[in-house]
Amino acid sequence: MMNIDKSKKLFVLDTNVLMHDPAALFHFQEHNIFIPMIVLEELDHAKKGLSEVSRNVRQVSRFIDDLLQDCNQKEITVGLPLSQLQSSGDKENALEGRLYFQTQHMDSELPASMPGNLADNSILSVVLALVKQFPDTAIILVSKDINMRIKAAALELKAEDYHSDQ
Repeated sequence: MMNIDKSKKLFVLDTNVLMHDPAALFHFQEHNIFIPMIVLEELDHAKKGLSEVSRNVRQVSRFIDDLLQDCNQKEITVGLPLSQLQSSGDKENALEGRLYFQTQHMDSELPASMPGNLADNSILSVVLALVKQFPDTAIILVSKDINMRIKAAALELKAEDYHSDQ
């Protein structure tokens, strides 16, 4: 079971954030990041090709692979320290946040009438499950997709756009 520090925000990243900026993993300062399994699946489907998005996806995969080097299942479950890998190489401003992956089934019922794509709804379901599991932690969905943020708001979930300079 994840052991989340409730004094830190937990940002759930949508696939499009990582496709937009492969270094996004390192732009949340001292806070924690959660990546749902469906996000990894979507990244896997987008890695082929010569487009900028495909290159970004491959870079995100390399960053995650570097973070996972020599980690065991327990370390993955308790979260990987983002400080072990710096996108800028600047050790003075080492990040204190942790990277969490969805390692178990997490589901929370969305309204039956919730329209939209299956991946988005899966991510929203994971965010709802995290809010229920960690009620004292600020859980924030980060997405470049305005409609995803609107759906999150309709479900009373916190959601933000991603800006690499935030």
